[in-house]
Amino acid sequence: MTGPYFQIFKSLFMEVLIHHAEKVQQMYDAFNRGDIPSIVSTLHTDCIWEVMGQPDVPFAGIYHGPEDVGTFFKKLNDLVEFKEMVPEHILEAGNLVIATGHYKGIIRKTKKPISSIFAMFNEFNEEGKLVHFRDCYDTLSIARAFGK
Repeated sequence: MTGPYFQIFKSLFMEVLIHHAEKVQQMYDAFNRGDIPSIVSTLHTDCIWEVMGQPDVPFAGIYHGPEDVGTFFKKLNDLVEFKEMVPEHILEAGNLVIATGHYKGIIRKTKKPISSIFAMFNEFNEEGKLVHFRDCYDTLSIARAFGK
């Protein structure tokens, strides 16, 4: 396809894709700064936030809405001291952004180190708000670090 209309469509489409990928990168930057309110501000009021690992990983679960997700981050901070959270690839397809990477940290209670690769799925609506998040990681190694 060519022509002026295709170029306009392509430009608008790419702008949306880049916008979502940039937003995900900004969310990782905010996490690494400890700026959780910036992350929560990207969420739709009815967002679903899924973290694998129930029942053996204490911060795992399904959280609904910005306030509940804020509770997740408080629980996460109380349980884990992150040393690094590194997105290695941020891939975009329409309203879906998939980030892969790795993180390292220490479980505060057991003082055991943790390390895992991750794949995080971020789905946005047309207004650019995050409506669904899913975090997949090595749940077994994290559960063991909690003493499970």
